[in-house]
Amino acid sequence: MKKLLTNYLTLAGIMAGLLLLMGPPAFAQHSSGNIKGQVTGANGEILPGASVFIKGTTIGIATDLSGNYTLLNVPAGNQTISVIYMGFQPDEQEVAVVAGRTVFMNVKLKSADLNLGEVTVTAVMEGQRKALNQQRNSDNIKQVISADLMGRYPDLNVAESLQRLPGVTIGRNSSGEGATVQMRGTPGNFTNINVNGEQIMGTQEDGSRNAQLDVIPINVLSSMEVVKTLTPDLDGDAIAGVVNMKTPTATSLTSKFSVDLGAGYNNLRSNLNGIGNASWGKRFFADDKSPNGKLGLMATGSYFRTKNGYDEIRAQVWEANDYGNGSIYFPTDIRLLYVENQRTRIGTSATVDYNFSPTTNIVANFMYSNHNNELTRYRKRTRMQTARNVLNEEGEYTNSRGRGYNEIKAATEDNSNLNFNVQGETVLGSVKLDAGVFMNKSQFINKSGIYNFITGNIPLAISDISTDYLAPYGTDWKNDASLYTYNTVERDWWTTNGTNFTARLNASVPYQIGSNSAFFKAGVKVKRMHNKRFRPDETIVTTYAGAADAGRLTNFSGSPEVSSDLLDGNTNFGLGVDKDKTISFLDDNLGSALFPINVGATRNSIDSYYYDASETVSSAYLMNRIQFNKLMFLAGVRLERTEVDYKGNIIETDADGNWASTSPNRKQNDYLKVLPNLQLKYDIDKSSLVRAALTYGYSRPNFVDLVPGRLISILSETITDGNPELKPAFATNFDLMYEKYLDNLGIISGGVFYKKINKFQYNSVFALAGNEFDGAARYEGWRWFRTLNGDNANVFGVELNVQANLTFLPGILKGISLMANYTYTHSNADAQFRKDLRLPGQADHAANGSLSFNHKKFTIQGNLNYNGAYTVLLGDQDATDVVRNARIQIDANTSYRITDRISVYVEAQNLTKAPQMDYFGERSRLYQKQFYSFWGRAGVKFRF
Repeated sequence: MKKLLTNYLTLAGIMAGLLLLMGPPAFAQHSSGNIKGQVTGANGEILPGASVFIKGTTIGIATDLSGNYTLLNVPAGNQTISVIYMGFQPDEQEVAVVAGRTVFMNVKLKSADLNLGEVTVTAVMEGQRKALNQQRNSDNIKQVISADLMGRYPDLNVAESLQRLPGVTIGRNSSGEGATVQMRGTPGNFTNINVNGEQIMGTQEDGSRNAQLDVIPINVLSSMEVVKTLTPDLDGDAIAGVVNMKTPTATSLTSKFSVDLGAGYNNLRSNLNGIGNASWGKRFFADDKSPNGKLGLMATGSYFRTKNGYDEIRAQVWEANDYGNGSIYFPTDIRLLYVENQRTRIGTSATVDYNFSPTTNIVANFMYSNHNNELTRYRKRTRMQTARNVLNEEGEYTNSRGRGYNEIKAATEDNSNLNFNVQGETVLGSVKLDAGVFMNKSQFINKSGIYNFITGNIPLAISDISTDYLAPYGTDWKNDASLYTYNTVERDWWTTNGTNFTARLNASVPYQIGSNSAFFKAGVKVKRMHNKRFRPDETIVTTYAGAADAGRLTNFSGSPEVSSDLLDGNTNFGLGVDKDKTISFLDDNLGSALFPINVGATRNSIDSYYYDASETVSSAYLMNRIQFNKLMFLAGVRLERTEVDYKGNIIETDADGNWASTSPNRKQNDYLKVLPNLQLKYDIDKSSLVRAALTYGYSRPNFVDLVPGRLISILSETITDGNPELKPAFATNFDLMYEKYLDNLGIISGGVFYKKINKFQYNSVFALAGNEFDGAARYEGWRWFRTLNGDNANVFGVELNVQANLTFLPGILKGISLMANYTYTHSNADAQFRKDLRLPGQADHAANGSLSFNHKKFTIQGNLNYNGAYTVLLGDQDATDVVRNARIQIDANTSYRITDRISVYVEAQNLTKAPQMDYFGERSRLYQKQFYSFWGRAGVKFRF
């Protein structure tokens, strides 16, 4: 902490010196004053993103999320304030500005006639209006989705909602929900995930920097921003951009309260689910100096509980062999999974803000989310080693020494995210100061046990290896319990903790260049990130050593048919393992002669899993923004110095591959990044503009990828190596965007982007040949995972976006609205061992479409989301890449407003029951396929 404070004070001193070097003219604005106020609609609705400016000058600003604005350095005397907000009539107000003082001017706008006729201006349209105004008046390229607009879709978590925006694709969790985000065809760690402007930590098992967004319900947020071109006052470690989630603040002197209660149904597991959301907000203590109230209180809460799951088939080990007709790849390891899960997600946020004076305020926010899974997984597996297979005349691949496995996994997964921040701002003369401290604590606790039964050598055969539903046969391995004996048990417990403490200070000074308004801004920040993963001492590895008859699966048999319609009826699971009998037998005999603890394997499991990663990032920036009539010019530079300290373990094994010793390993490093920045925005007319940006950014590798250690998984037969020599990726980014805002609350936009990325990171997987490292021969055929630096990658893209309310149509057809966006991305990358590749994680095509109809109190909508195929894991050649197949999801929702305060709704997701599917090199070689079916809910909403 002492070092952190020293860095912060040093950077603060640098910034103060830079401000002083600007000279007296920047501060000596004795003939000017300030104007402060709030922009609302005639009915009191808050209008964020409204353009407020002094008529006849280039002095202007956009209102914040509460509709508030502050104009600094306004010449004393009578001035005319002009306010423009899409969907409302422009307005002008006269105000007398007093030198050295702050005067107040609240503005109420009248709604514009949008030729809506019978169409009701719904909360969705209000949300669209807010989002478009904020986007229109931003200095950089970004998309905004407000809370009301989020409610347009049947999305429960943040990732699901983000997938509707152009250039955003998502990864799904094991139950089909959106969980992770990728932008513009780049890897997930190229995107930062923020809350109120600061990064939250990831706690996934794979060490990803990004937080899993399925843990955060959308109902605790006021809006989300997807920032695609960074300005100098934003963290520079985000090549693709930033997702920024904003929590709500109270906006009205009238108490606002809403409740949403619903119930749903998950078709795959035939179970009901329940949801409840609530929010309340109010402002207090209004007076002449704070007409909108000095104190604001806001609170939200969300609860969701469901029983879901998935069906899965895997064939993640394909080995090359020649069976007489040329070399082919054969699936040696085939697995069937049936998973059921009780999921509970809660979220809450609370915000307190207080205005000490017209120019000084403070905001404190707390947000907590928790995602808990109670999971049971049934898994069957067959193994046919390639070298022992024979291709007979009937076209069957046979193996007289195959193996079968039948196992059950019982797990509790608890993922939590806590955020707390305090921010404040004040004005000293003409200098606006803002500062804040931010703390994030994320934690993932996994407690699972994997209980495995194994056969002896059994005859197996398979004829069709090009189907999605690989089906070995020859022995009744699905149903014959007498074939199986209790085998290996892994008590797979682990915890990942992530923390981020941030302190920042910014200062901005308005000034004039001739008749052009401008401001200079500088800031410093110190960010301390810590990510730690470990296994507790409760972790064990043991193998059954008792008599075969006592350990026979016949003693532990569960349901004779776990699922007769597995994978949408394409196969069945067969006999399951009884969870309670199996676990009780282990617990009663653990440490005895029946289940002796394998000390070496346990030690290896604990020690190889550990890492402890710390990073301290000290940054400073300068930027200058000038408004030349229709042209906005912003230029600046950001410096970021990163100090890293990574700890892991090196495991030594004996000649038989058994654990021998553990040696701590540590890697320290530091580097400096200089990030120039240039942004332009030109207003062609009142409704059209062009943006251009030249920016530089970088992205750090995931924490676990940098750890100097090796993780060996016995049951999965995988080895994962850390790579402490990984370098951050560095990118030059160019963006060009045209935006046309429509009178009826719509937009047509199109743009191109280009990224030149050096030292990009990619995930690599190889089947071990036995000569890759010392001792590799013991793991021949196992999968070897590493993260490596590529050389260079070029990413080109096109983004198109249309949102339109078709109010020009006759009659009730006025109520039709259209939303569609499309992103095309092309890349060319050179990896360490291969050239001219598609950048891993990059999909050529991504698209969204939504068609809705609104008439009086009724609304109905259909939604389509398309994610193109992209490479997940890079092999040694095209034939060994793991590729995620393209996927289309169709959703629908409808609502009816009973009164102005009560409405009912019905929502359905994944109506076509689209699975998620990966393949190995070619579409005919299945790698993994997950099936989720469809789900939905219905409920009632109250607003008071």
